[in-house]
Amino acid sequence: MSRVKYTDAPDDISEAISVAEAVEDFLPSPEYFADILVKEKISLNVDARTVARFRSYARKNGLKYQALMNQVLSSYADKRL
Repeated sequence: MSRVKYTDAPDDISEAISVAEAVEDFLPSPEYFADILVKEKISLNVDARTVARFRSYARKNGLKYQALMNQVLSSYADKRL
């Protein structure tokens, strides 16, 4: 594993960075997460007002409205079902 040398660190932390030990990557591979996040296309009737709210919120926050709806639905299902 190669070590990255940061050259623009603020003076107060540059010494700490220079003596820091490398940490081996412990996160699961991207493929692991891809398998978990498999999407399934469905048809769903949602009232226009609700879709408009999601689109508006998503647009204001730089999000995709369908991903936002999925996140809200998933969160609800995790907590309530």
